[in-house]
Amino acid sequence: MRASSRLAVPLFLLLTTVLLWVSSHAIPPAALAIPDDVGRWEKGWLEDEAGVRILHLNGTPHEMGYQQGVLLRDEIRDEIRRSVYQRQIQNGRVSHLLLLRLAREIEDHLSSECREEMAGLAEGAGVSYTQVLLLNTYEDVVAFPWPRESTQDLILSLSPAFIPHFSLVDTANGGFTPVDEGSSVRSSQAVVSGAFSIFGAATLDAGLMQAAEFASPLPSSDELVVAHYEPSTGNSFVAVRRPGMIGVTLGMNEERVAVTALPSPSQDATVEAVPLPFVLREVLQYAGGIPAALRIVASAERRTGHNVLIGDGKGPDARVVECSAHQYAIFDAENDFVARTNHFLDPALRETQRALSWWNEDASWENLEALLRELESGYGRLGPSEVVTLVQRLQGSEQGGCTGDVEDSVAGVLMDVGDLNLRLVTCDGEVATIPGLDLN
Repeated sequence: MRASSRLAVPLFLLLTTVLLWVSSHAIPPAALAIPDDVGRWEKGWLEDEAGVRILHLNGTPHEMGYQQGVLLRDEIRDEIRRSVYQRQIQNGRVSHLLLLRLAREIEDHLSSECREEMAGLAEGAGVSYTQVLLLNTYEDVVAFPWPRESTQDLILSLSPAFIPHFSLVDTANGGFTPVDEGSSVRSSQAVVSGAFSIFGAATLDAGLMQAAEFASPLPSSDELVVAHYEPSTGNSFVAVRRPGMIGVTLGMNEERVAVTALPSPSQDATVEAVPLPFVLREVLQYAGGIPAALRIVASAERRTGHNVLIGDGKGPDARVVECSAHQYAIFDAENDFVARTNHFLDPALRETQRALSWWNEDASWENLEALLRELESGYGRLGPSEVVTLVQRLQGSEQGGCTGDVEDSVAGVLMDVGDLNLRLVTCDGEVATIPGLDLN
């Protein structure tokens, strides 16, 4: 082999590294002309209800992305600083170049609507499209069991430090403190550790309620946003998530379809597919009932393992979909309720978890058993206030739950699907009910 051929790959990687280094030090985009009333921009607006931010978005994908970018500019930049730069790259969990390569592979499988919304969000927030893409995909990327010791990944790990296209100093708060993973800094990931749907005989009024409890450390109310979408096509819907995200892990639509996703690790995973939050976003925007929702989830190019609760307040009824990249199993409700934590019950899917050397499902089983005990003890007497108390009690019984967090910690979320009401359940006993979401 000629010397020039042998040098081709190293030279290409070196050139790519230099280009990324140059782009990461680019001059920040010019500031946008934000109106005096920063709570409103074009057809979107931001309001505060009982200490919870409610983001109203209207129009085409690009318009809704742009509205979120302008209205939550500081929060989106802070998410990129903390979640992508500090927690993942600066702490050495994954290199910038590898993270970018895998995110670009995911991007190829995303719908044009999702790409357009991320482009609008980047423009509105004054950041790069790449940074928005990384923010919306990094969780799935770092969860994927890629071979850390391969030669290719070793070469890619030699990339330069990822520098956001804006200051790393949070001037609004007098400086930016690096994240110390060993400290008590709470996470803003808002990962669901347990969820259930109840209706009919299990409840006081037979209406469907779907509730979720967050894993500890719990997010605070100011780390979450309730996003209310009124897209130019499809259903209106509402989702609870972090600033800068466009996917859905927890939400409901005007057709009274509710979804909640719980991560469930699986060896059956692939990079070249769509992260589940983008799939559930499609469910809420286009599904009018459980059959359509099941078709979307089952036919999607899935990446990793999840348990998904799907409820329909019109029936009412509920299902659970346990899924990995290439397998899925559907469970019907029994005795008018379904409940899940972070492990699979389907035998074939459980084998894909047991293949992971680090996976230990004991904690998930304990959480599920505690959840089932609470549901059984209150069976037939569960209304919204009782479900709120149930979620708070579950968090208080867990080490590091409500008893170990500050007052504004959010223990979970209750979606009263029949009435299209959403409540954030906080640890201090207060319940932030989100009224006025005109999903009809």
